[in-house]
Amino acid sequence: MNGALNAWRDGVAEQLRQAGLNAVAAMDCAAAARWREAVAAVAVSKVACASGGFQDYLGVGKDPETGREGEVFGRRAELTLALDIFAPRDGGGDACRKAAEAAVECLAWRGAAGLPALEVRMGRVEFLERDGLYRQEVACRCGAWLTARADGDTGAFTDFEVKGRME
Repeated sequence: MNGALNAWRDGVAEQLRQAGLNAVAAMDCAAAARWREAVAAVAVSKVACASGGFQDYLGVGKDPETGREGEVFGRRAELTLALDIFAPRDGGGDACRKAAEAAVECLAWRGAAGLPALEVRMGRVEFLERDGLYRQEVACRCGAWLTARADGDTGAFTDFEVKGRME
């Protein structure tokens, strides 16, 4: 893909930031240690696909940039986000838990960057002795469509997107 999943992940991180949480794209523990408050590291952890239509054909649509009509293909998908909530030692496990609860509330009520949340789960808070950080895992499973437009001249897939609809 041309970054559609990364763009969605970055959109979720931005949504969490707008909700008042420190959020970044997935990172390692060494980077988390520089934060003085809890931070959520957001990653796409799983993509499960099902056929969207006959041979994944969804129909004809217009390219938003050129206005040219082209065939659209897609697959129904479930995308799972993995959030690692890190908090510094001096913030304690309570800071980690509060940030995780805020992330869960944001995702459960608002969805994940335009995709409806089907399930949001929180793990237990643990202390990573080697890194000097508290960590709590949050997982959010979302319903989505992965779509691509076929170039009329070459037949190559272009314009990959992650789409969903909040109801």
